[in-house]
Amino acid sequence: MSERVFLVFLFTCGAVYLYFGLKIEVPFAYEPLGPRTFPVLLGCCLATLSVLALVIHPMSTMPLKGRVGKLGLAVVFYLLTFQLLGFMPATTISTYAIARLVGSSWMQGLLTGLILAIAFYGIFHFLLGVPLPLGSLFLLGS
Repeated sequence: MSERVFLVFLFTCGAVYLYFGLKIEVPFAYEPLGPRTFPVLLGCCLATLSVLALVIHPMSTMPLKGRVGKLGLAVVFYLLTFQLLGFMPATTISTYAIARLVGSSWMQGLLTGLILAIAFYGIFHFLLGVPLPLGSLFLLGS
């Protein structure tokens, strides 16, 4: 039952994010896509996937007792180290930690972290033109 409540919560978050994404007004078009595309796309994906998971996917019984706090700490670690370490190392370490907490091997976690960090860096930097932090820790020596 708690999984269904969580999926309804995710759907609500997606709907709210979509609503506020649609309210973004730009005085002039300076980009072909504009700043509202990413929030609208993200809200649509979150709402759609949560509905699909609620309707189609059978509810699993993955035991999360004791892991929820550790998963939350991994997310807090990511938030705190995003600027300090930069996007690539913070994403790799956080993804590795989350993958290990859900039961993957150390190699699967490391490869998942590296592939996700490189893929999302490529998407944001090269395709979307969004600058990601390089890490203030690495700029101390220069």
